[in-house]
Amino acid sequence: MLIRFEVPSFATEVPQAPSLRPVVAPNTDVLEGEKETVVLMEMPSVDKAAVKVSFERGILTVSGERKPLELPEKGRILLREQSAIGYRRTVRVHHPVDVGSLTATLENGVLRIVLPKAEIAKPHVIEVR
Repeated sequence: MLIRFEVPSFATEVPQAPSLRPVVAPNTDVLEGEKETVVLMEMPSVDKAAVKVSFERGILTVSGERKPLELPEKGRILLREQSAIGYRRTVRVHHPVDVGSLTATLENGVLRIVLPKAEIAKPHVIEVR
């Protein structure tokens, strides 16, 4: 059996209201190891230039924006399910962080932030005498 889907033709462009862009919290995983904490956030179709990462007083703040897709010249929209969207998320980190070694990379729609633990936060083995 063959199912056929038809997309209706639109005579006019779909109006856009960029000021009404929703802001959502991206899906986030926080992984803690002995030497670092790694934060992973899903931010599909976001350009790395549109991502801002800050860390202050134990709070990691991430924001970004996915722009609407560009309409080809002399093109028209037949179906639009993707829209501009803003991302914003804060994560509290419960250990001192070596801020000078903090890194953030965006690859394949996943933002990876590595928060190395400061020396004082790393576990120390104390010999019993």
